[in-house]
Amino acid sequence: MWKFDDPMRAVGRPVLVACAVLGLSACASSIWSPDAQWGQAVRQAQKVQTIDPDAALRQPAESGTDGAIAKAAIDRYQKSFETLPPPVNVLNIGVGTGLGTSGVR
Repeated sequence: MWKFDDPMRAVGRPVLVACAVLGLSACASSIWSPDAQWGQAVRQAQKVQTIDPDAALRQPAESGTDGAIAKAAIDRYQKSFETLPPPVNVLNIGVGTGLGTSGVR
């Protein structure tokens, strides 16, 4: 058990606690300093890559396409997969074109 009749023990414990508190408090401030700049690189990259930062504040311009034109384009795209292109014979590529090896006539 602790006996406080010894003056060195009575003074030593508070000094030890004070040194421990001071030592740990010195480390506490440096732990959180990187959080002040957290996400700064991402914000800077977004700012550089954004063409018009005020685009969301304005009304969108008319594109010149209505629903019927867009549907016709999608239908035409879908029909392009119904008939497959003829297979290409790799032995006949470039034969009969009149071009030399350099591609210049």
